[in-house]
Amino acid sequence: MGDSREPTCLELGRPKRATQVAQEPREGLIRTLLKRERMPVTPPRKSWKRDLARYLEIDERRSRGQIASVVVPYLAIWVLAATVHPAAASAVALGLVATVFLVRMYSLFHDLTHNSLFTSRGANGRWGHTLGFLLFTPYRWWQLQHRLHHANTGNLDKRGPGEIYTMTVAEYERSSRLRRLGYRLYRNPLLLLFVGPTLVFLFDRRFPQRGMTRRILASVAATNVVLVAWVAGWAGLLGWQTYGLIQGTTLIAGGAVAAWMLYVQHQYEETYYQSAEDWEFERAALQGSSYLKLPRALAWAVGNANYHHVHHLSAKIPNYRLRAAHEAQPMFAQTPVVTLRSSLATFRLKLWDEERRCLVRFPAIWSAWFTSSAAVVGMHADAWEAPSFDRARIRRRGARGAC
Repeated sequence: MGDSREPTCLELGRPKRATQVAQEPREGLIRTLLKRERMPVTPPRKSWKRDLARYLEIDERRSRGQIASVVVPYLAIWVLAATVHPAAASAVALGLVATVFLVRMYSLFHDLTHNSLFTSRGANGRWGHTLGFLLFTPYRWWQLQHRLHHANTGNLDKRGPGEIYTMTVAEYERSSRLRRLGYRLYRNPLLLLFVGPTLVFLFDRRFPQRGMTRRILASVAATNVVLVAWVAGWAGLLGWQTYGLIQGTTLIAGGAVAAWMLYVQHQYEETYYQSAEDWEFERAALQGSSYLKLPRALAWAVGNANYHHVHHLSAKIPNYRLRAAHEAQPMFAQTPVVTLRSSLATFRLKLWDEERRCLVRFPAIWSAWFTSSAAVVGMHADAWEAPSFDRARIRRRGARGAC
């Protein structure tokens, strides 16, 4: 007997054009109905708030310990570098070690913007600004952008700050060649992970931008002043070359990890996007935010940010209670699961297909060229195709089905 399952969006290859979809209304309707059946059941708001209330308790002593566990080692690495004056290779190695603490620091900084590490808003703000200085990030500006992300994630009509921008298939097909090229460059994994984040940390967060209030502008200015002192001080002690190697390594490596986390938290085959009138907060959290399955050591390094689905449903749960909530609450049983291995395949997904309600790859614009080239060298055109996608790599707990 043949395999009766439907192919996934990745296996189907290029997204269908509007004319193709119009020719297959019945198949599209069946696929949409199957998709709806696989959606996780969203509990009533009063119910899940009651169930998660026990995890909202803040342990300030534990929060202070977490902050100390990243700030002290991070600064110690810089002191060590100033003491031993490392060679170039050793400076890069120190930068990589520092990145481990910087990544966890970024997660704690994130919690501070949600006021979830201390009961006092003032304490969250003071520590948030302090960590923001070390992270090259103005606290108030990042806080505003991140709140917008929580309020609008998965909303097709309010795509914007704090997310990986995603076009729909229809938008892509209507776009000019120049815009398509720009979008393809933006979604290129190398640029997305290693270039874009570094530019954001170095330049984007240094200048006034539209939407900044006076309070936010003051946060940006204060961060810039502290960074000038930080750079000048360590460069004076270490020399510009050694300082640049250590700091550059932290910015590139740390930025890549942060971008990867943001990507896999929301960019996988059966994620959630809806127009504003149909958008649901609970579904955006439970279906549109993943559970990134990591070894315990890596979960520590990212500050339990891998339990992103729990965080998006209840943002004030401290990071040290996210795992307990995930393991104890049945509502999270059908949350999309991404692993280290399957996360690599998600970077092939580029566009949201509103008909099939899943992320798909770019159209195969080079297929004709590949076919003719293969004929010249005597190869079958299929040899040029990307390997088929194993659906088990990105799976949903509970009900299964094709996209």
